[in-house]
Amino acid sequence: MRLRLLVLALGTFALGTGSFVFAGLLEGVARDLSVSVGAAGNLVTVFAVTYAVSSPVLVTLAGGVAPRRILVAAMAVFALANAAAVFAPTFGLLLACRVLAAFGAAVFTPTALAVAAGLAPPEGRGRAISFITGGLTVSFVLGIPLGSIIGTYAGWRMTFVMVAALGVVAMVGIRSLLPPVEAQTVVSLRERIDALKQPAVVAALCLTTLGLMGGFVVFTYVSPLLAEITGFGGAGVSGLLFLFGVAALFGNGLGGYGADHIGYAPLMATILALLALSLLGFSLLVALAGTALVLPATIAALAVWGVAGFALNPLQQYRVAQLAPRTRNIALSLNASAIYLGQGAGAGLGALALGHGSLATLGWTGALCAVCALVVLLFTTKARRRPETVPERG
Repeated sequence: MRLRLLVLALGTFALGTGSFVFAGLLEGVARDLSVSVGAAGNLVTVFAVTYAVSSPVLVTLAGGVAPRRILVAAMAVFALANAAAVFAPTFGLLLACRVLAAFGAAVFTPTALAVAAGLAPPEGRGRAISFITGGLTVSFVLGIPLGSIIGTYAGWRMTFVMVAALGVVAMVGIRSLLPPVEAQTVVSLRERIDALKQPAVVAALCLTTLGLMGGFVVFTYVSPLLAEITGFGGAGVSGLLFLFGVAALFGNGLGGYGADHIGYAPLMATILALLALSLLGFSLLVALAGTALVLPATIAALAVWGVAGFALNPLQQYRVAQLAPRTRNIALSLNASAIYLGQGAGAGLGALALGHGSLATLGWTGALCAVCALVVLLFTTKARRRPETVPERG
């Protein structure tokens, strides 16, 4: 089973690199295509919102098709879109390439998560899901820093060449190594909408959106923010992003372990509190720029943010699946949409914060989103209910 999960994680690694590599490229894209950094951030917003809106529809249309065929086709679309982005002469055409890439990702990720959850035994589903989301996390450790370095020294278009190549490798790997998997039951769009009638599921999706929103207010513009705080150039910022990715890798593992062994509510409350504090720290760090404390404090803030922010994702994936065990695939698809909706909304909110404030505004704006997520958690957790030790198996 591990080999099967590995090829799926290879796909999410390619998607994660292509989706988030703009964090280190925005300034170069803005300069070359004559737009502001805030406008360039719309490349993240458009991708994420397209994913969030299209995923339930596209996954429904693909229902009944063999999952391996869906995964290969979705990755082919993603790779083609990134290859086309290499030659995009205008910002508008680059946005169109991002929309096409989002269509591929919108089908691939929920399908891969559903396949992974179906392959694993009930007691190992949390770890199986975290293994797939781990591909996204590893993209922060390797893909995004490498893409940032390539963008710094060879231009941002060459980064798209790298992403397209990763997509092709993932597509070939899935086609060659993933055995045929039984087609999933066709689920209508109406059934997906009906899943939103469950208050607990809606609350969990809101929490996912707010948590990711807070992180992406800052992450979308993390390259100019880190440069402002530390004075580092492209290579130095890439090094800091690598450290962030290492912390994220630990966080992803913590989320998977916590899903299987730790009570949901206390762990999620801790995660959100740490996320809010770490994001707020970036507003404070701007004031410390140029002092001896700024570099170790920045590394500490990145580490806490990486662990907390990436523990949230697999924990929420598992939580949503367990809240709707009979419609697990629907729930995972909706949660994937919530993740990308949060990313897109966070990038858009970050652009507003930059337009009406400064880089220092990003930290406390992101922290406020995390606090709102914590409020949702507290209001939807029954105070008199005994904290869960092991989630109910679906």
